[in-house]
Amino acid sequence: MKTITIEVPDEVYEACQQMAAKYGRTVEECVLEFIVKYGPKPRPQLTEEESRAAWERLRKHAGAENLGSPTGADNERIDADLAKEYASTHEEKT
Repeated sequence: MKTITIEVPDEVYEACQQMAAKYGRTVEECVLEFIVKYGPKPRPQLTEEESRAAWERLRKHAGAENLGSPTGADNERIDADLAKEYASTHEEKT
């Protein structure tokens, strides 16, 4: 087990103390329980086959959306679209 030291605002520490007293535990136990319950979870270890299947599912979506024209390389069109948006008041017409 590793040790970690953190600094928290006084009001956070006091809340932890109150929680610990309420449940008859130490502050450290309450904080550890919170971290275990709500902290980051390790990513599941996939087998090579599971990893390959996941990539295949992802690749099925590549290119699935057709915008009707190429994007990203036509600077004049991008500039025109930006100018149009900047000029718009974005008010809905009734």
